[in-house]
Amino acid sequence: MKAWMRFTLVLALALAAAAPCGADQLLNRMKARLAGVKDYTCDVTLNATLQQIAVSNMRMTLYYKRPNRVHVEAKEGFALLPEEGLYLGDPIEEMMASYDFEPLGAAAFQGKSCAKYALRAKKDVRAADVSLRLFVDSALALPLGFTGTSQQGGVVTTVFAFRRLQNKYWLPARTTVTFKGAPEAPSRRRGSGSASNSGNSGRAELTFTNYKINTGLPDSLFVQPARAQGKGGSGAGKKH
Repeated sequence: MKAWMRFTLVLALALAAAAPCGADQLLNRMKARLAGVKDYTCDVTLNATLQQIAVSNMRMTLYYKRPNRVHVEAKEGFALLPEEGLYLGDPIEEMMASYDFEPLGAAAFQGKSCAKYALRAKKDVRAADVSLRLFVDSALALPLGFTGTSQQGGVVTTVFAFRRLQNKYWLPARTTVTFKGAPEAPSRRRGSGSASNSGNSGRAELTFTNYKINTGLPDSLFVQPARAQGKGGSGAGKKH
């Protein structure tokens, strides 16, 4: 009996060692990438062409504190950010808090080999009726980006670029979001809907620089104001 138990244990260990890195292992590696970052402050520059709006070199300060708290202040004037597809702060944390991941196998995204996942909104999360696909760099265990397609045919594509800081922290360097709306019926008037479903297209690029990591940001910084304020105020603060 003991010999059989030893044989079973050895066989199980051998199979585990021989098994390829599975989907759960890749997701765990991805989650660990930013786990050491408790908070950070950085400069953000926005360049965008959105619905009826063009923005050039809008400069903001981004504050992030775990778990999943984000606050944005304008350096001049006001802060403006697209409502969809940005995933500020810790993109990995936000996605894992909101979605379950269904492996869809190997794929390619932006010319890179990766693993593909379907994102399914968790039961307690309110989510738009959009089909989401996430692409994860299998070697670096970092999200390359994702696509979202609505039932009306609108598409949002988000592309992430990360950089390694202090030789240990992986944080966003650039996030690019493109919107392609579904075609509108001839009789439909242009409204104020988002770029992903209004028939309009757009592009937004955020660049992140001058990081200050784990400085102990106070909780009071992340209290959301009733309305966005002007110069010196919070242009786009939110607590997830």
